[in-house]
Amino acid sequence: MSTPLPSGDGIDELLAGYRPLPGHYDELMGPDGQPRQVWQALLRDFAAMGRDLRDSAGNTAEGLLREHDVAYIAADGNSKRPWHLDVFPLLIEPEDWQGLADGLVQRARLLNAITADLYGPQQLLKSGAIPAPMVFANPEFMPNSCGYKVRDGEFLQFLAFDLGRAPDGTWWVLSQRTESPAGIGYALENRIVTSRSIPEQFNAYNLHRLAGFFRSFADHFAALGDQHRSVVLTGGPIQQDYFEHALIGRYLGYPVVESADLTVRDSRVFLKTLEGLERVDLIIRRIASEHSDPLELRAPPGMGIAGLLHAARTGNVLVANAIGSGIAESLALQSLMPALCEQLLGEPLRVPGVATWWCGDPAAREHVLANTGTLSLRHAFTARHLLSAGAAEFAASDQDLPDRAALEAALAMHPQDYVGIERINTSTVPCLSAEGTLRAVPMVIRVYVAATANGYQVMPGALVKVSGVDLGTGVPVSKDAWVLSREPIEPETLLKPLRAATLKRSDRDLPSKTADDLFWLGRYFERAEGNVRLFRSLFLHLSGEAAFGNVPVALNILTGLMVSLGQVSARHSRRVIAAGYRGVEHEIWNVLFDPESPDSLANVLANVARTADQVRERLSADAWRIIERLTAMPRLRWRGHTVNDAVAVLNDLTEAQSAVNGLIHENMTRGYGWRFLDLGRRLERARYIIRVMRELLIRVDPLDPGVLGMQLELADSLITYRSRYKTEPQLPAVLDLVLADDTNPRSLVFQLGEMKNHMAVMPLEELDGHLSRKQRILIGMHTEITLADVDKLAGVTSRNGRRTHLNRLLNRCEQGLDTLTDLISQTYFSHSTGHRVTGNVLKDTADHAV
Repeated sequence: MSTPLPSGDGIDELLAGYRPLPGHYDELMGPDGQPRQVWQALLRDFAAMGRDLRDSAGNTAEGLLREHDVAYIAADGNSKRPWHLDVFPLLIEPEDWQGLADGLVQRARLLNAITADLYGPQQLLKSGAIPAPMVFANPEFMPNSCGYKVRDGEFLQFLAFDLGRAPDGTWWVLSQRTESPAGIGYALENRIVTSRSIPEQFNAYNLHRLAGFFRSFADHFAALGDQHRSVVLTGGPIQQDYFEHALIGRYLGYPVVESADLTVRDSRVFLKTLEGLERVDLIIRRIASEHSDPLELRAPPGMGIAGLLHAARTGNVLVANAIGSGIAESLALQSLMPALCEQLLGEPLRVPGVATWWCGDPAAREHVLANTGTLSLRHAFTARHLLSAGAAEFAASDQDLPDRAALEAALAMHPQDYVGIERINTSTVPCLSAEGTLRAVPMVIRVYVAATANGYQVMPGALVKVSGVDLGTGVPVSKDAWVLSREPIEPETLLKPLRAATLKRSDRDLPSKTADDLFWLGRYFERAEGNVRLFRSLFLHLSGEAAFGNVPVALNILTGLMVSLGQVSARHSRRVIAAGYRGVEHEIWNVLFDPESPDSLANVLANVARTADQVRERLSADAWRIIERLTAMPRLRWRGHTVNDAVAVLNDLTEAQSAVNGLIHENMTRGYGWRFLDLGRRLERARYIIRVMRELLIRVDPLDPGVLGMQLELADSLITYRSRYKTEPQLPAVLDLVLADDTNPRSLVFQLGEMKNHMAVMPLEELDGHLSRKQRILIGMHTEITLADVDKLAGVTSRNGRRTHLNRLLNRCEQGLDTLTDLISQTYFSHSTGHRVTGNVLKDTADHAV
């Protein structure tokens, strides 16, 4: 119902130029051209805000989305795109919503029954109710899932439906999502951000809150996984909707894990943690079914858990949704839904689907060929992602089916793979434009349904998407949906935890992959720092500003050291040396910042960024901002590409690295995560020290002018030496400071001491009262260096003038570090050693044999 809305008070300005699209149902305007009654109070509120306050609310929303880092990965898998929100919500009246919700619950029950039959008795196939090609041609059908055991008959715990409103106001199902429906985290974030951007308007409306829905399905999941661990299985930060995986994990209190975090032993699933293997009995699956198990399915390298499907078939783990549940997403099923509803539920279908013709049926195929101009031509078994699609994308044909000729060629080969879909003009919703006025734009909404203790329940809200094509901006925009109620609604916050926190000060249940990522983040940080220090020494020498004075063979020494450390290839080092002092500037770009060069510093910093992104939630916001700035620097070009320009950029990198180190040291709690990060740093720094000493003190004569100064400079110990000795560098004193001084945080013995302290408190290092092999290696190296005679190490003992004792000591330490790295990986990351069971945790034992 609509009534005239009084003009004035900014309403005319807000609605200036608002034009409902012909042939579309308009959510705001009634047939008489007046705003519908349900919208009038909201229009008055937004009009009263004025242009400045409306712009301010939009800016607040954008700022909150940036602060929360709400984004999605583009379809190419490489670029992260920011999430955009229009703070003017969609309003849905109670009666309209109730009929829709009842119909979607019915559809959820129906899709669950279809999935159960296809992986069970297959009566629908035997009777011909579903044609066999419609199932067996679908890549989402997993034959190995037949006989799959589920609890209480639930194959589908979580579903989503993409909806559009037809010109007559009827809701139509455009597509149904049963595999691992995306977007609910974004809907949750939309509600939080909208409520904070327009708090007065939000609190003034009697609308359904989302928290009750989330609490209901969280309680249901908790009951399903009440004995052991529950996890959210994700494909990682490269997945398009990874943001919401992390959000759901935090909200439910479940760890977000990747395939490498899980393993199957004796048909049971375990989470790799620092304490060993912890039993898992519930997996909320957010990866494709075919990526779940590399043994039985089509998982690409690095994806899936070997044996997961067998563990699920035998009922030892509940996977939600069941592996293979994407079979019910098929667009071809839409044409059969009314008949299947009558057959399986004994009820008429309440919410219709958009008219669909499956080309595997000859009559339907002829209809599609005769009406190519009025139908959308689509692949029957390929879904479109709502995160990057709106009404325009849903109405369009697939790009490889632009016309009748292309369709005829496709149908001649595989007719069962295609459908024709009726094009409908979806309803338009008011959106705030850049001019501060409202504009009518077609919309698609995604509504979510979840299994609860009382059956399927619909989330009283939706993710509203408006295409950038339709909006005219090229950037897709989302909106919050407010479902109104005639009854008083008790406010309930979405930010309230779903269960009381258990007090703890330890992270012994840290997933192994997270520990592995932190360990490698520490290594990459230190590797980048060593690279920057070495490159800066090279360019300072070339510019005549080296702190260790003029060294005639410095270019040869430093490039040789870069080769030893793996920072440049031998071929590239020869090019640098051949360029000489005058020509080396032409090689600077390739050596430092060429993203295409495998030897460049840019690639090392790219590893820092990639690994840091894996553990972003464990880094402070300030640390993350500096890491982003640090890793962006190599992309900057400078005028002329001169040595001085290179030194300036390297100085900036050093400052950024120092800032990150300080923030991590001051802000990160001293749990196992911090210990693994620091362990990686210490191990990499120890390797760096050993290789620099071998290059400068073994392969080069350290008595040559400036070599000892170069050693001190690269070890960041030159100032300490000068303040302590007041003389020119001498080899025994340099060895003592860089090798054996436990007060020097840049010495080798200091790194070994810190690693020894970390390893002493790790959870799997003192079983049965014995030291682990890792501890014995570290104690042995630390003791040997502490007791070393630096005068003896400085002495020449071979005919070729080399320091044999020093060389052997460095070799033993490097071999010990290699062995230590392997043992840490086997014990804490891969869990490839033997295990024993303690309660619900399998613990490593092979490392502790005496």
